[in-house]
Amino acid sequence: MKKLLAVLLTLCLVLPLAACNGSTNTGGNQGQNPSPEQSTGQSPSSSPSQSPNTPVVSNPEVTDFEKGEISINKDELPRFKIAFGYGDWESVLGTQFMHAIEYLADAFNCESVFFNAGSGEEGVANLESLLAAGDIDGIISASGWDTGRMEVANRYGVPIATGCQFTSSREIDSVASYSGFLGGVTDDEVWAGYHAMKALYEAGSRNVTWSGLTVGFSQGHDDRTSGALQFVSEKSDLNLLTESYTRGTWHEDVPSFAAAFPEMDGMAFTALNVGVYNAMEIEGIADGSVKIAGPDVASGTGEYFERGVQVWSCGGQYATVMVAWAILYNYLIDGTVIISDPKVPLFRNYLEISSFAEYQQYEKIINSPNPAYNAEEIAQLIHYFNPDVTYDDYVELGRSFSIEDILARQASW
Repeated sequence: MKKLLAVLLTLCLVLPLAACNGSTNTGGNQGQNPSPEQSTGQSPSSSPSQSPNTPVVSNPEVTDFEKGEISINKDELPRFKIAFGYGDWESVLGTQFMHAIEYLADAFNCESVFFNAGSGEEGVANLESLLAAGDIDGIISASGWDTGRMEVANRYGVPIATGCQFTSSREIDSVASYSGFLGGVTDDEVWAGYHAMKALYEAGSRNVTWSGLTVGFSQGHDDRTSGALQFVSEKSDLNLLTESYTRGTWHEDVPSFAAAFPEMDGMAFTALNVGVYNAMEIEGIADGSVKIAGPDVASGTGEYFERGVQVWSCGGQYATVMVAWAILYNYLIDGTVIISDPKVPLFRNYLEISSFAEYQQYEKIINSPNPAYNAEEIAQLIHYFNPDVTYDDYVELGRSFSIEDILARQASW
């Protein structure tokens, strides 16, 4: 009944425009992942396309878009129920995801459901259980996507967009063959791995190790490994002592590396967590003699920066899922497809942290009640509010994302 009423309302609004509903704008092509030293983003210029199967809701009046003044009256918006999948809701990043999505849901009259994304057969079962109720309008996944889950989403007719972790190269052709896959937005993972290893080198480390996620499990982690190994290949005086690839048990590498390589003076990871910090304390190497670097901010990251143990990190992925939310919402409200080639992710900058001072700025942003983007800024990315939005607007948003960018925009709110 909810969906029927929404459709009837939509038809009333757009009947005079019915002749335009079947047209499809020319979508642009997305580019490839840039080199690790380049800023993220893709080219060339493109406009979003429109799904011919979804009725177009008439656009409200947009007021002075160049100044970012868009009026959002959530009481006049249709209500969508959007599910968000992730694997660790108790983590720092998990709570950031939840806060960002709940903020957007409230601003745009949506309801949020949070579920454990899982992987493999577990992920398929979790999704089947979620969608069996029949009231989910769309899904965002922050843990990549695979063919099994795409088949389930397609069977229930639920569109999916990914944020942060993109679908693996092994699965992307199959996943993208489903019309309900809207593509994904991800932080520049090759850049992250490259800069993690680069930071160790610049801190003086010459005998380093690499701890990664099992190859093929996550395209994002595979890309981080690719970036790290690329930097190693560029430095003849940088000795990569060993590599280890496990299912997320990076902390188990710490004691084995410390025992096998007493000359080790640096460790880089595809992700950092509390377990790594605890293992370093137990091994007695948290005195700065061994530097560490890797993506993700966890409890203890600030202390390790202040003590001179950690030399680099990056975060800000909660803003990435806000952009994924905009991609999904575009499709739900009027059928707009932002990413014309779902096989290619939309890349964004990370928030880079290279010192304790930068970590303090990062914490100021994260602990602020304000999100990385406010509702009006997200509305500028949505065709319903801004008919002139293009894929390039998303690219530029990702390129400009930084600690300085957030602080400057929040100061003007």
